Amino acid sequence: MNAEERRRTIEQRKEKTERSARLWCKDEWKEFPIYRVPVDALLLNADNRRFAAERRLAEEQLGHPLDPENSGTDEQTVIAILLDTNLGVDGDVLRGKPTKDTEALKTDWQRRRQESPFWIRPDGTVHNGNRRLALLKRLRPEGLEGTEWVDAIILDPAEVDELDLFKMEQREQLTEDFKVRYTDINLLLALRDAANASGIDWADAQSIEKVAGELQGVAGGDQDYALIQLRAIHYMDEYLKDSNAPGQYQRLLRQVERFRDVGKAMARIDQDYPGSAADMLRAAFAAIRAGNTHDDIRALLQMLRKDKPRFEALLEKIEEDEKEWEAGGSELANPELTANEESEEEDGAAEAPGPVVPRYPKEKVKTRISNAIDGFKAAASEDVASILEQVQNRLDALLDGRRRLARALNEDASGAVRTALEHILQWSERVRASLPKE
Repeated sequence: MNAEERRRTIEQRKEKTERSARLWCKDEWKEFPIYRVPVDALLLNADNRRFAAERRLAEEQLGHPLDPENSGTDEQTVIAILLDTNLGVDGDVLRGKPTKDTEALKTDWQRRRQESPFWIRPDGTVHNGNRRLALLKRLRPEGLEGTEWVDAIILDPAEVDELDLFKMEQREQLTEDFKVRYTDINLLLALRDAANASGIDWADAQSIEKVAGELQGVAGGDQDYALIQLRAIHYMDEYLKDSNAPGQYQRLLRQVERFRDVGKAMARIDQDYPGSAADMLRAAFAAIRAGNTHDDIRALLQMLRKDKPRFEALLEKIEEDEKEWEAGGSELANPELTANEESEEEDGAAEAPGPVVPRYPKEKVKTRISNAIDGFKAAASEDVASILEQVQNRLDALLDGRRRLARALNEDASGAVRTALEHILQWSERVRASLPKE
């Protein structure tokens, strides 16, 4: 059905219930009547902000904008984005497997049916309830009862215009989900839209703090928490600009936690060490490209604050490592499209890999940063015996039966292995000379 056909069907077949929904609209509570409407007259909203990044990535992979109104395969793709993980291109459609959340939603729907009404426009476009509608559209061919009709409130544009609806959606989405699924990039993008609507100046720290206060109501009433999210958005924007991919947030799926810690680190640097802000941001972006964890980003901040010479030496080596990559032009590729990634929602799950950065010396930089952090932590330890034991264990590992050290020296075209070994031998000689005589 086209928009006019859906509008006519809803108008002719809707059934008013005795219930209403109380929603915050136009700065006051309003009661909206609830109707029973046919599922066949409802349209999945491809512009739904809850999966904006995944939708854009899917469109890039499929090579066309998603149009679930006029394309059955596009409708199936939108359903997969909403319900599935491990998505992959299969011809002109995306397919995956249901997430645990989807299975739980299916079980709950079969047991309790519908808890809250959909929000729809008179033409059937769904603005709140797309995930549930996707489930029903998938279950209907299976003959599951209770998928033919749903409860909905109908938001007429004459009464609730697009700006009003936008504000309602922001409040509903952020208030409902923000604390629970803070790693979801789409929630940050929703918050970004709300901040832009509030007139935020992303280059002004005071403006960011002011808007955080205005938006704290949708972040659990916590201004500091809202501020952390806004700073994460700001540095995601800076990273994308630095990667010649401004606005392409789909390339940063599953990277939110890293940017939250960049924002926290930069807030400390801007306050206490403003002259080092550019260096800290350069190191943090290198860590993100290399796939270091958000804990490593925190450690880099501590290194800059407490051992600046070590930090500066690390940054110099990173810049040397990156020269060839930068000469070829930095770029940022699309990640694997695994929408609704469950691993990032599970307690104790491993952090997702870093962004996909072609040609970047990932392993070299990642190891460089990890080793510097290891040295920084060792320097702060007073347990000399423990440090020496760790050193001995690592050196012994090079002399095992695989003869790794000998092979590495033979293949050492750059001279890096020999140089490092000579430094160790020089250190050993200096220490030997200082040993007390027995």
